Amino acid sequence: MEYGELKKNWAWLLGLGIIFVTLGVAGLLLLPLTTITSVAVFGAFMVVGGALQIAQGIAKARDWKSRGLHILMGVIYVIGGIATLENPVLATTILTLVLGFSLIAIGAIRIGIAFQNKDVNQWALMVLSGVLTILLGVMIVLQWPWSSLWAIGLFVSVDLIMSGANFIAIALAAKVEGEKAPAGGVAG
Repeated sequence: MEYGELKKNWAWLLGLGIIFVTLGVAGLLLLPLTTITSVAVFGAFMVVGGALQIAQGIAKARDWKSRGLHILMGVIYVIGGIATLENPVLATTILTLVLGFSLIAIGAIRIGIAFQNKDVNQWALMVLSGVLTILLGVMIVLQWPWSSLWAIGLFVSVDLIMSGANFIAIALAAKVEGEKAPAGGVAG
């Protein structure tokens, strides 16, 4: 694998990885806060994205036949974002239920794909993946609305930890590769 400049600057990526893992662990310790904060940030992104879409539709899409619908989508984003910011607890509750049912559907589709691909060596693992996804979805739905306190925050926290672990692994591999470089030369 080619690491380029990362061989010399691996410590920055290592530091980023450590920060991500630390934030993820902190998120696990504060799941309700992480969940509601994540949803509120998502609401803010919706407001900004919707406002930008409205501005683009008004200023830059004058001759486009779908201009009105484009602007309408922006308005819907802004309204949804404001509603999310006004009541992030309600938004969290609704999003968690949608997440649970989505996981159930995705798990069922994964199982269907696995059975369509029985000729693949690891098709049983595909079935297992689908079953676990369904079980996670069922767990979220059956524990709803209480699952709203932990589900989204758990996903965000675990993702931060996994991203941090990836950064750490890449940084350490780049460090090792950089140490193999000949003195005074450039390894490649």
